Amino acid sequence: MKAQLQRITREIPHRGVAYLIIRRCPAEELGLLLAREVRTLAEQGAREIYVASTDPEAPLTEGVLGAVHFTHIHDMLDMERDLAFDRPRPQGRLCAEPLTEVLGERWLALYNEAFADVPNAATYGPEELSEQLARPGSCGLALEGERPVGIYELDLQAGEIEGIGLEKAARGRGLGRELLLLAMDLLAEQGCARCWLQVSTANPAAYQLYLETGFSTQQTRSRWFRAEMAGKKDRDAEEDGI
Repeated sequence: MKAQLQRITREIPHRGVAYLIIRRCPAEELGLLLAREVRTLAEQGAREIYVASTDPEAPLTEGVLGAVHFTHIHDMLDMERDLAFDRPRPQGRLCAEPLTEVLGERWLALYNEAFADVPNAATYGPEELSEQLARPGSCGLALEGERPVGIYELDLQAGEIEGIGLEKAARGRGLGRELLLLAMDLLAEQGCARCWLQVSTANPAAYQLYLETGFSTQQTRSRWFRAEMAGKKDRDAEEDGI
């Protein structure tokens, strides 16, 4: 069996972060493969490297495997709920403004601010904006009055809330729940009977909001580990006086 993996390097220029997903790998080859890949990603400029395995025959655990030290960081969960008529509804504090070319720069800026600290989030640029503009109705701004305070990104076919986020100045006022309910309404208007989303266990506030809004966990999609060469971790610990 030949190893199959996916490298995600697009965040190296923006955040110094790289991701590695092991799709298939013989268990006896996993240690050598990971050591090689971690070194390569570090040479490409990655300061933080996160690894997940979707191969049940090659699971990752905390500790040292070969020359690489793994620390469990978070899990990505799939959550789902129905969009029945008796679902909770927004209070009208926000309204949706569909994405257009004119709104593109503002949408990009708000998206990148909202997801700057979210695990596994991507930084969007002109290419991603073009992709979203090609999906009419799937993305837009959330307005409080006439002021954009957040964004939404939906998959209208799959019923997925791909992303919702608020600018930092708009947080702490209950608008996160309002934006979630608004996104649910938009999917229901497109005929979706159910909706689903992904959330990180490293984002307990979002996870709790989804539970309180009737979502339930369907599965753990992936488990993510920070990967460091074992020698580097030991040197860092010595420098920190540990």
